[in-house]
Amino acid sequence: SYKVSYDPATGYTGLTEQLQEKTNVPVDRMKLMAKSKGLWKGVLKPDTAVNWDKAASSGAPLNLLLMGSAAKLTGPKEKTVFVEDLPEEEVAKVSIPAGLNNLGNTCYMNSVMQCMRAIPPLRQGISTVAPAEAGGAGDANPVHKVLLQAMSRTLEQLDRQTDPLSPFPLVQATKMSFPQFASTGAHGQPQQQDAEEFYSAMLNVTASETSSPRQMEAALPNVAKRDLMGASNVVDALFGLKMKETLTCDEVPDGKEPPVVSYDLHRKLVCNIQGGGAAAGSTTNVSHIAEGIQLGLLGDIEKHSDILDRNAKWTRTQRIARLPPIVTVQFGRFYWKPTPDSQDHAGVKCKIMKPVTFQPILDVYEFCTPEIQKVLGK
Repeated sequence: SYKVSYDPATGYTGLTEQLQEKTNVPVDRMKLMAKSKGLWKGVLKPDTAVNWDKAASSGAPLNLLLMGSAAKLTGPKEKTVFVEDLPEEEVAKVSIPAGLNNLGNTCYMNSVMQCMRAIPPLRQGISTVAPAEAGGAGDANPVHKVLLQAMSRTLEQLDRQTDPLSPFPLVQATKMSFPQFASTGAHGQPQQQDAEEFYSAMLNVTASETSSPRQMEAALPNVAKRDLMGASNVVDALFGLKMKETLTCDEVPDGKEPPVVSYDLHRKLVCNIQGGGAAAGSTTNVSHIAEGIQLGLLGDIEKHSDILDRNAKWTRTQRIARLPPIVTVQFGRFYWKPTPDSQDHAGVKCKIMKPVTFQPILDVYEFCTPEIQKVLGK
């Protein structure tokens, strides 16, 4: 069906020419009949009397029926390409991303790889790592280069295929670089590992191997040096949180003890999860990610006071002084529970199963210094 705005003053010729332009049906092949009542009966001719005003008095659109074949059938302007006819590399670009097969409790590694896969600047920086020299004579840690190259090749393979990938080279390189991930159980089966530990280890390795100006330029080509705010490698440029820590003495009134201000580099925020149980010996009830992050930025410590000339209680407050492009938040679900009544008194690692809600967008405004808040408020 077509919508046509018609001026009755143009008559039969104006109507048929407009229909020819819309449908590509020549005028001499047209058989035009009225579906709305009150227009005309039979096929419209050049001399047919039509009372358009009376037919349109109801205000409703008028319906016409056109019969006739087009002068020339034209195909689509662009050739239709079906997914089934594309090579696998092209299909991978428009389909659900391929996964990684579990090669014996390697889910910790697979999940981290899928996260890093979605960070193009990080991948670009890793791709610039030169191969390790034969024998490793010129490299302090040649296995780290092997690991990063295995990671880069694995991610490139994932981009080119739709079927799950078995990352054997990456698993082998991981165990060479970090022997703790090669531990096995009593029957030789690979043990479960922590994804956050692997993530932090990968960031440390990447940071040590992507510190040259060439690599920084490859990963962040349009970022000025002043905007890096002191970041000396690709990882810190992307993930580095410059944290401002302020210590204030609670036992000295009127602020006579000057606050102690220091800066430190972090690569993640920690969401502390406390539910008022034995996990942390606290009655703080965290149900949202913002509450857990705020809890991690505040604390109490014991420190020497020059005014009192003894140890005193200080309040520790942290704020973000540099907000990176990517902010990672770790949910601190594990804690160490003492077991004084056990035989070895060694304690046990426990996991907090408490649910914590979060939105797709994390608002970090309240966690930043006033200087950063001014920038965010613009």
